Amino acid sequence: MPSNTVSKGRFPAAVAAAAVIAAGLLGVWIYTRRQPRPPANPENAYVNAAVCTGCHADLAAGYRKTGMGRSFARVRPEQVPQFPAPFHHKTSESYFSMTARDGKYYQRRWQIGFNGKETNVDEKQADFVAGSGNHSLTYLHLTSRGALQVLPLSWYSEKGGYWDMSPGYDQPDFPGSIRPVHYECIFCHDAYPKIPEAFERAANAEMTFVEPLPEGIDCQRCHGPGQRHVALASAGGRPEQIRDAIINPKRLTPGRELELCMQCHLETTSLDLPHSIRRFDRAPFSYIPGQPLGDFSVEFDRPGGMKDRFEIAHGAYRLRQSQCYLQSAGKLRCTTCHDPHNIPRGTEASAHYNAVCSQCHRSVAVAAQLHAAGADCIACHMPKRRTDDVVHVVMTDHWIQRKKPAGDLLAMKTEVIESDRYQGPVVPYYPAPLADTPENALYTAAAQVRYRRNLTEGLPRLAGLLERYHPQQAGFYAELGQGYRAAGDFAKAIPYYEEAARREHTAFRLIQLGNAFMENRQFPQAETVLREAAGLAADEPLAWGTLGWVLWQEDKGAEARTDLARALTLDPELPELHNNLANVEWGMGDQAAAVQHFREALRIQPGIAEWRLNLARVLATRGEIPEARFQFEQAIRLKPDVAEARMDYGRLLADHSEFPAAIRQLETAVRLQPDLWRAHFELAMALGRSGNAGAARQHLTIAANGSDAEVRAQALEVLQRLGQ
Repeated sequence: MPSNTVSKGRFPAAVAAAAVIAAGLLGVWIYTRRQPRPPANPENAYVNAAVCTGCHADLAAGYRKTGMGRSFARVRPEQVPQFPAPFHHKTSESYFSMTARDGKYYQRRWQIGFNGKETNVDEKQADFVAGSGNHSLTYLHLTSRGALQVLPLSWYSEKGGYWDMSPGYDQPDFPGSIRPVHYECIFCHDAYPKIPEAFERAANAEMTFVEPLPEGIDCQRCHGPGQRHVALASAGGRPEQIRDAIINPKRLTPGRELELCMQCHLETTSLDLPHSIRRFDRAPFSYIPGQPLGDFSVEFDRPGGMKDRFEIAHGAYRLRQSQCYLQSAGKLRCTTCHDPHNIPRGTEASAHYNAVCSQCHRSVAVAAQLHAAGADCIACHMPKRRTDDVVHVVMTDHWIQRKKPAGDLLAMKTEVIESDRYQGPVVPYYPAPLADTPENALYTAAAQVRYRRNLTEGLPRLAGLLERYHPQQAGFYAELGQGYRAAGDFAKAIPYYEEAARREHTAFRLIQLGNAFMENRQFPQAETVLREAAGLAADEPLAWGTLGWVLWQEDKGAEARTDLARALTLDPELPELHNNLANVEWGMGDQAAAVQHFREALRIQPGIAEWRLNLARVLATRGEIPEARFQFEQAIRLKPDVAEARMDYGRLLADHSEFPAAIRQLETAVRLQPDLWRAHFELAMALGRSGNAGAARQHLTIAANGSDAEVRAQALEVLQRLGQ
């Protein structure tokens, strides 16, 4: 800690958050060149899709009933199914409710504190809903800064409808109600929204939107921008002019037509592979129907594919594995079965899809007497099954297989974020084959580095390609900096972050660079860069918050407090910064303020074990023992393998003469981390006070031979007093 730190009692403040800020900033990458590639027809633009109904009323009416037409909307009463008694999520020990007030809907979350009263209460308005309701409804909150956040509780249509945790939230440390909705999510759930102009040209830490947001995927996602088409039709233009001013998917080549569906249904996996990298010279919502999808993004997969993993956005990915597709020479497309303007339902749907199958298979099936008359092709060859990434959803598997997979395809699953973190090569998947160009080689190398999948091979490959081609886009240099940072090689990482910031001189790039300097303990350099970032974007909370934490490392407590407080004024919902400010306040002697900010961090995101531990320590220091015990226990429940939490809790128990419980915690601590010399010392003291002198001497000897000088001196002093 800095030298001006004031630490009272036996629980010093934890320096816990520098890496948290860095991880939060660098986990998601969205890169573009300064000038986005212009659309194919610059004078054309998107219009309010409501004008399409004037000439295409029947098509528009049918489309509004489809899942795509209802994919995103403002929350209305019919989109909030009846809510029963409060929902208890036992894994996180949280409770949820949905309530209506003055025509608006709110999602509320709370926990039960050590005194049996509600704590960590968080209530947010549900402004938008993602999902048609065919499978699920997930509620979103629009912040005052224009960002969308996922609310933790969703509704699912299976089994007549029920409420449960949103995808990715069935975890003890779920991300509260602050998980951002990325541009990539809205790309597939809505029509193209407006975003700040600066975000069209460069990467940014926060993804914000300009109201009003459109509601639902509209006609132009498949037909392209409609301004010129509407203008010509309104002015009485020639029919061929009007027709040529809009995309008709039927007139596209089979490949271009299929790409209209694949832009959202080709996702190889929702895990951090990466499944896709948007080209760095493309703005987030710049794909236009008829353009090659490969000009917008490159899709990636594991070698050999995802095997039998089945995910919610897998329709086109699974279809492309089917022999029906592979042997059709491009004739089998999504529109072979699906009319985007009118999706059949119930028995009508079964009859429709079976009739499509019979177009190719009627003579073979009947002649060979393979199937009984009226057999349901879809139920056997494209069965419904539960998805692996959204475990409360059942969908049709579009991999057309000869035999129905074995086992109970509808059996309930436990949500697993990523049980077997894949390490190995990441291979191009689409376009196939990927053209052998320097640009594509760079993207393939970047895919190895992103999310640390294949650093051993990817780092030298990407470094060599950058040295050879010197691409213009900042994103490639930042990707390599991120990769070297993940490998712990800051000497190599920092020059690439610097190059990225030189090519794209924005606050976001400078914050990335400042984080790298900070993690490498180059605090003066970090301060200089972060001050520049704050100067470029005075309303960017992460610039001020990261600067504040760097100033604290430099022993500039008053300035650190000021800048962290300023960051939280700009965005009070950044829990990492509350935790950091709490550490600063504690270090400067204001324990009450420290408790306040630790509590606020946990109110926003109650599942972070390290923050629970921080709060427990300061409460213990203040003598608030009952709640300190509660918070220690919660930290251990959330993360049982944190040796320091076990050690500090054991020390607290020993101080109150609860020796059996203290010894259990301390023994667990030294088992989890044998080189935690302080834990050996505290265990020795607890054993000695409980009457087990022999075991106490054993752990004192271990502590006396450890590398912690302070602990070693204390252990030697005790051994000397014991005559050892």
